[in-house]
Amino acid sequence: MKPPFKNGDVYIMTLQKIWKLNNFGGSDQLELSQAEIPTALEAQVIVKNEAIGLNYLDVYFRTALYPWPNQNEVKIPGSEAAGVITEIGAGVSHLKVGERVTYVVPVGAYAEYVCVPAKHVAIIPDSISFETAAASLLKGVTAYYLLHDTFELKAGQTALVHAAAGGVGQLLGQWGAEIGATMIGTAGGPKKSKVAAAAKYHHVIDYNSQDFVAEVMRITENQKVEVAYDSVAKTVFPGTMDCIKPRGLWVVFGQASGPITDFNIGMLAPKGSLFVTRPALFNYIATQEQFNKASDALFSRIADGRLVTGVHGEMSFDEIPKAHDMLENRQTTGSVVFKF
Repeated sequence: MKPPFKNGDVYIMTLQKIWKLNNFGGSDQLELSQAEIPTALEAQVIVKNEAIGLNYLDVYFRTALYPWPNQNEVKIPGSEAAGVITEIGAGVSHLKVGERVTYVVPVGAYAEYVCVPAKHVAIIPDSISFETAAASLLKGVTAYYLLHDTFELKAGQTALVHAAAGGVGQLLGQWGAEIGATMIGTAGGPKKSKVAAAAKYHHVIDYNSQDFVAEVMRITENQKVEVAYDSVAKTVFPGTMDCIKPRGLWVVFGQASGPITDFNIGMLAPKGSLFVTRPALFNYIATQEQFNKASDALFSRIADGRLVTGVHGEMSFDEIPKAHDMLENRQTTGSVVFKF
């Protein structure tokens, strides 16, 4: 970390605002605090944040659903942001001080200045704002690996997406439609169903008022779907499995309604010898090449209008705990961005 600098006979620390996690649990465990501005080590850069994105990944780490990924004394949550590079560490040649960038990290983004592995930093095209970049990178890279790597969705196939009005859900609808697949989305309530329909889903099911399994069977004429992308989990279980073709794939990449606690692997056989996977983002962007491929595909589509990022709204950096509660209570549609 940066040492204090001397001003006359007084040593002054260079401090920044952060949100720290005092203990695992609810949003009340988040505390607005201060910390020293970090220094870039080898293969790292320092980014001064201009906009920070909110993601369910932040909740998973806050609640210890995912184990905290480092041993730092101060736990700073946050998984994506956009800003300007202020410092470059040794060995970094593809980035420069002053560049507008966006990045993903498991934790650490809820701060004014963040030390980021250079391999997970992407340059923002001139036509894209800090706010759009911070709202879209993690969700867009997630959509990319779900559609291309976890399951290679092809033209003519049919996919089911739960939480179609969410940040990832809106991108999956648009991107899947571009591929040429038939996209079926579920959402909770008329407002969210309208948002999903605007995200190019061919069919939208309001699972607050409709039986989504019966609707999928009707839409597909009992043929079911090749893949189901499920970030809801508990409240759509076990129905989701009844929507998938024999030997199809159930992709559980989140649990907005809570974890599934009564699943056993023996269920997959009578449902049609299904496959199930629980992917995690950082296993799919382990290298700079993998990350660049996904982020380039995302930003080229945002820049030319093929993908439109759904932003729920902007909130103050000081309102992060409130935003966590809104997200967990499923009161957001699209992405939330924090500004200083």
